[in-house]
Amino acid sequence: MNEKLSIVIPAYNEEASVDAILKSCLDARAALIKDAGLSGVEVILVDDGSKDKTLEKARRWAEAKVVVHERNKGYGAALMTGFRASSGDLLSFLDADGTCDPLEFGGLIKSLREAKADMAVGARLHAGSQMPFVRTIGNRLYALLIRALTGVSLTDTASGMRVFKRALLPRLAPLPTGLHFTPAMTARVACMGGVFVERPISYAERVGQSKLSVVRDGVRFLRVILGTVFAYFPMRVFGPLATAFLLAAAGLALLPARTYLGGSGIEEWMIYRLLTVLTLSVCGVIFAAIGLLAQKASNAALGRPVSWVDRPAIRETAGVCGAALWLAGVGVNWPTVVEYATTGHITRHWAWVLLGALAVICGTVLVSLSIALGAFAHLPREDAS
Repeated sequence: MNEKLSIVIPAYNEEASVDAILKSCLDARAALIKDAGLSGVEVILVDDGSKDKTLEKARRWAEAKVVVHERNKGYGAALMTGFRASSGDLLSFLDADGTCDPLEFGGLIKSLREAKADMAVGARLHAGSQMPFVRTIGNRLYALLIRALTGVSLTDTASGMRVFKRALLPRLAPLPTGLHFTPAMTARVACMGGVFVERPISYAERVGQSKLSVVRDGVRFLRVILGTVFAYFPMRVFGPLATAFLLAAAGLALLPARTYLGGSGIEEWMIYRLLTVLTLSVCGVIFAAIGLLAQKASNAALGRPVSWVDRPAIRETAGVCGAALWLAGVGVNWPTVVEYATTGHITRHWAWVLLGALAVICGTVLVSLSIALGAFAHLPREDAS
């Protein structure tokens, strides 16, 4: 294939394992060139401001390229520095802690080519893996989340051993500088419609103490996955929220509606239920409106082709429904306003006031949504090819 492979190793205070990982990567070059049909393999270690003897030991390996961060910038930042310093057609990385075998890159490269994929991921979650149980559970939960939100099925979303094409690199930015770099990379490639291929890899117990905090970094992993998916597909987050709130509001409104239609009238204790219905309904409509606007903005920013959210019918329906609700709400509450203006008192049942307020608020949100969507139609846009 005449492709060159660059292996990037981020290292921070890894004096206990740096010699072993550099030796194994350098020793693996000949086998990788032969097995994967590569033109060459370069090994790049990025010292991320280590305070121990990591840099001193790394510099003894003349065949490896060593890049230095004067201060600690984070795992993701170190990887990006290594990618920028590399010259390979294929980019890869693995941790400096000795958990992964660089010979596994050969199989990943073959899988990448056979599947014509954008990224090959080393899957660590299998029977022979020595990954800690808690981290295994976390990775499986993140995989379920990404599959639910993007439709991409991947078992190991945070794997630290991957191979991908250099052409993919400019499209990955921005990515976080910390340990949540890998789940963010997974989520971004999934949202872009990239093709993954997974291959099981051996995974050993690390040398030295892990720098990953299960709770702190676990929360970061979750936030970056949700944030990335939201940036590409806001309606996949806001849509279910809007649906859940509106269904809950409808469910709570059944009893008062049945009571009223049955001729019994609205009882005083139902005010709390109806206030909850009003709150849930307004929140549901706001979630839907913000989701549609965010999706429109995302489509425009990413240069996507025209989609369902760009159809004039969406804007027109929101405007017509909003205006109708607003007028209905004003009509329902107009007798109340007149009564209060002329007598200083309100004798009308409070349920009418709530119903009118709900209609006016939801109508205002929908009319505003229609106006905002209309504004997008006047902005310049270059559709993706």
